[in-house]
Amino acid sequence: MLLVCVAMALQAQVVWNRVVSGFAHGSVLEVTKVAMYDDRTELSLHVGYVKGAWIRVAPNTVLKADGKDYGLKAATVLTIGEPYTLSEDSVNFMLTFEPVPTTTRKFDFVEPGGWQVLHIRNADQQPEGIIDTYWRDEATGDWLIGFAKEHVIYQNEVWDIKNLKEKKDAYTLLVINEKNIHKVVEVGKMKKGCRTITIDGEKPITCSPITGKNLPDYPIKDLRTGFVDNGYDPTDSVTIKGWLKDMPKEAWENGREFAVAFENIVSDSQENAFTVMDSLGRFSFKMALMNSTEVFIDWGRSTVQTFLEPGKTYFFLNDFETGQQLWMGDDVRVQNELMAHKRLRAEAKVPQTPDIDLMTYLARADSAFRVQMDYHRAMQQSHPTLSQRYLDYVAGYYRMDQATNMLEAQFFAKDFKAPREYVDYMNREFWQKPPKPYTIYRDFASIMHTYLNFTAITRVQENLLTSIKRFAEEGKLALTPAEQRALDDYPKEVKRVETETKAATTDEERKAIAEAFNSSETVATMNALLKRCSSLVSLYAVEQIMEVADSLGCEQSMRDIIVAHQLYQLIDSNREAEDSMVMAFARQQIKLPAAFDIVKKQNDKYFALRQRDVSKSASQKKADQANMSDGEKILRQLIEPYKGKLVLLDVWGTWCGPCREALSHSAEEYERLKDIDMVFLYLANKSSDEAWKNAIKEYNVTGDNVVHYNLPADQQSAVEHFLGVTAFPTYKLIDRDGTILDVNADPRDLEGLAKMLEKMQ
Repeated sequence: MLLVCVAMALQAQVVWNRVVSGFAHGSVLEVTKVAMYDDRTELSLHVGYVKGAWIRVAPNTVLKADGKDYGLKAATVLTIGEPYTLSEDSVNFMLTFEPVPTTTRKFDFVEPGGWQVLHIRNADQQPEGIIDTYWRDEATGDWLIGFAKEHVIYQNEVWDIKNLKEKKDAYTLLVINEKNIHKVVEVGKMKKGCRTITIDGEKPITCSPITGKNLPDYPIKDLRTGFVDNGYDPTDSVTIKGWLKDMPKEAWENGREFAVAFENIVSDSQENAFTVMDSLGRFSFKMALMNSTEVFIDWGRSTVQTFLEPGKTYFFLNDFETGQQLWMGDDVRVQNELMAHKRLRAEAKVPQTPDIDLMTYLARADSAFRVQMDYHRAMQQSHPTLSQRYLDYVAGYYRMDQATNMLEAQFFAKDFKAPREYVDYMNREFWQKPPKPYTIYRDFASIMHTYLNFTAITRVQENLLTSIKRFAEEGKLALTPAEQRALDDYPKEVKRVETETKAATTDEERKAIAEAFNSSETVATMNALLKRCSSLVSLYAVEQIMEVADSLGCEQSMRDIIVAHQLYQLIDSNREAEDSMVMAFARQQIKLPAAFDIVKKQNDKYFALRQRDVSKSASQKKADQANMSDGEKILRQLIEPYKGKLVLLDVWGTWCGPCREALSHSAEEYERLKDIDMVFLYLANKSSDEAWKNAIKEYNVTGDNVVHYNLPADQQSAVEHFLGVTAFPTYKLIDRDGTILDVNADPRDLEGLAKMLEKMQ
């Protein structure tokens, strides 16, 4: 009898096996289980992070319930107050606290180091009343209606409650929307876990409360397949409404904008559509959607990865009080299923190593795919009503993971050479089985463009000089006698310089050889020739990709997207408008209006920038370091006029994506640092004069304390060599005496830079 009593005393009096929480500050932390004893409360936690990263739980971590704090007593796996390094991408551990009353329905987890998990509750608890509850139609499984203190969510709208009456657990509400439409909502008593809900006297609907984070499994399987494919219509759109409800101040710190990010399949770059929320966190907007597209919803706060289909209306709810995320709207079943049943990510990334054996890697990547698919089949068995569209979408996602891995691995192979079996596998499993539409997975754009470019560079192609000669033979280019001599002499000169450089014994000798070569008449003539026939050379590069695509086989819409991408990248990397020959080629080759319009819009942008006169801008300086070749002396001369001021030096290039992204935040940078007596000095690397000026105009990188130089290539290289530049952009901070400081001066960490500069004032 005594042993039985002791055993019973050791058992938890209350266990929450299905835990739901509201706002989590530090989203890598998840509470997976709560056990309440008379003498302690135990929290089981999961941290999903990065292998090698470290976490720490402070000794003064507490649980907060009903206005009281319950202190931390013990931990498993890690030591309280000490850093713990993750040996894998995740870790499970348990924290023990002073006993929270077993009658507690909700509490917060607060770790002073930055982790917060608010409104932790038991998902198996039935709600009391209807306020802050959401209800689904038992027959269809869809989310039907939600009740807040002063509002009702119904038919993709937030309605105001004009009147609410309660009688013995039954409710009658009069609600009104912004169009002044009134409805009467009658909510019956809770019976066997359900209520009947009647809207405006229509047939009562039996509804059950949604108590978990997401919508439960639908009651009936949906066997439909495929996704909306509108043929890539640039005029199509979706309507997105929603409510980020009861956001704490920490969530509001992410801003008042609700944003949807997606990949542009032509530019292969991220785009954002957004709207401003009202003071309650509500929003409504229409966004252009070329086709069914994978999107990223309110990333960093709601953080939902899903897809949207054109022509539909969606309502997204993120309730920060109850911890629930739900979709309402036109055919949102798959969106709800994707939130409720996450993909297996543990096996998604198969690391690469230099000189990798690709056939061994293929076996590893295929094994990872099979692990994911085994998990997928197990998910299907344990949730037999999952829709066929969900199953197809996730299976396709696992294929995207494998394709990405195998493409990346090719760049680690020796000489970029892949075995025939490896190439055949990729052709068979990826290229010949593209997802429809192509926009349904974000990664497919990168997979498609990378695959074609890699295949192109591994084929035997004529070199640039040979192609120019071919242009002349075909009558596309008329060569002068000097240009013909330069074409003949250039290969010989290159070999001579290579031989002399190898024989040189000092850096000074090698530098002199390079300078003599770069200043020779042959090189000057070749540079002028390349500039003169740049359009032909550019189009030849595009034609090479087109030949690869045609040889592999692809339908017209994919071919159009591929050609448009190549032309878009050509314009974007040069930061210059292409001439009429290139645009005529684009119009002839691209049949898909949406794809051509993206190229034309990009070209028109740079054409307009070309017309903008900035010749009188004091920011752009002409290099007057004639006959100078010493990098340190060149830099000293550039900064001499600014002695007594701090100088933030930015070494960048118009061809550099991260550089351009940083420049796009220049206005924010200048505003934040306006009280610092400093000069912003920009040195451009390998950028044509027009591209340089266009980038300055495009990002408005101007001001009284802003200075730009586009030095001759040899002088720019000398300055970079002196500074030890190995990556772009590179930032250096120079103090008032001209000393280059060994500090992190990266304005992409604007607050960190500002605080450092303020201390130097």
